[in-house]
Amino acid sequence: MRRYLALGVLLLLPVWAQDLASFRDWVKASPGYQSLLLQKRQALLGLEAAQGGLGPTLSLQGSYTQTPREALSLGLGGRVGVLPWGSAWDALDQAGRNLRQTELELRAQANALFQRLLAQYLQAHLAQEDLALAEARLRLRRAQLRAVREQEARGQATFQARLEAEAQEAQARLDLAQAQAALALARAQLEADLGRPLPDPLPPLALAPVPEPDLEGALARLEARREVVLARLQVEALEAELARLRRDRFLPQVNLSLGLSEGVSLSLGLDLKTGFFSYGAQYPLFGPSPAGGVSLQAQAAFPLWDPLQGANERVLQNRLETALLALAEARRQAELDLKAKAQALRQALGQVGVAESLLRAAEVSHQVAQARLLAGTGTPLDLLQAEVNLLQARRNLAQAQAGLFQAYYAWLEAQGESLVGGEL
Repeated sequence: MRRYLALGVLLLLPVWAQDLASFRDWVKASPGYQSLLLQKRQALLGLEAAQGGLGPTLSLQGSYTQTPREALSLGLGGRVGVLPWGSAWDALDQAGRNLRQTELELRAQANALFQRLLAQYLQAHLAQEDLALAEARLRLRRAQLRAVREQEARGQATFQARLEAEAQEAQARLDLAQAQAALALARAQLEADLGRPLPDPLPPLALAPVPEPDLEGALARLEARREVVLARLQVEALEAELARLRRDRFLPQVNLSLGLSEGVSLSLGLDLKTGFFSYGAQYPLFGPSPAGGVSLQAQAAFPLWDPLQGANERVLQNRLETALLALAEARRQAELDLKAKAQALRQALGQVGVAESLLRAAEVSHQVAQARLLAGTGTPLDLLQAEVNLLQARRNLAQAQAGLFQAYYAWLEAQGESLVGGEL
């Protein structure tokens, strides 16, 4: 009797819970998350490269001529972007949009990684609950088998009843073996994906009280949704490309250059279309020196008619209209998804409430079975059955809480939030 009462006391002990912040740290240290960080650094390097396209450059220059006399000059030259337009600025704007798009995609992948690892953790914890339940059922089936054998020896049970009890005990042993294998597989998969060993036993995750979903507030933040932002970035990219095409259609090709020769040849130039300012200096090593003086040169080309540019503009305009329709559709789909996620979260909250009520009822039944056993009005089999019912209620609550975890973080992800935090 003491052994059965000790088992009942263990079932009522509090369970230590895993802090969710620690679980996030595990996710950040996982190989999958580190791979996403490398992809973000690659995107940042692309932006730095575009920014470098506007900075000053310097190169070694030289010229060699052979007329009646040979001449060789060496010097330095380069260019720098000074006007707020041109191909370099266009590339910088596009790199900024690409970085923003990459960040959104990587955040989505990080959120998906968090949700996948969270589901695996919850599955492993449920497998642990299944193992405890299988062990309790085996204890119950073995006790029932002993009781049937004793009854058969006294002529109070039939041979058929003993065979049924033996079959139930064998099935309980098989269920226990399957539960052990399922737990080992779930832990191995989770350890491989996290890249770290797990505590044994695996503690449940601690989740703060989840409030009712604020659907109205979430709809007000609809523009922060990933698919809406991506669709808007596509619209902005096409608008920028269309504006560039129209700018280049009417902007003349103008080059201004200034030269100064007095022993050393200095040259300065400005391209109004590309926005680059060029500079250079050359010194004659041998040969005739250039004639001294100052020279100013201007070249201009004004576009008059280009049918290809007009056709490209119409193509871009059509793509922009399509992108605007896609943006409107993304907003509609995002609204529907938010409503569905809010409803799923409400249902998960309700299921947890029901499971908690059933657990309280199972705990009371277990306490009653303990009291009856102590009073001599109950049997160890009654206590073992109450133990199985209590473990089943706990398992059902753990499953409902796992559903609440997943529904809650799906709701947060649907609002455009980062589930992992940190750089992504």
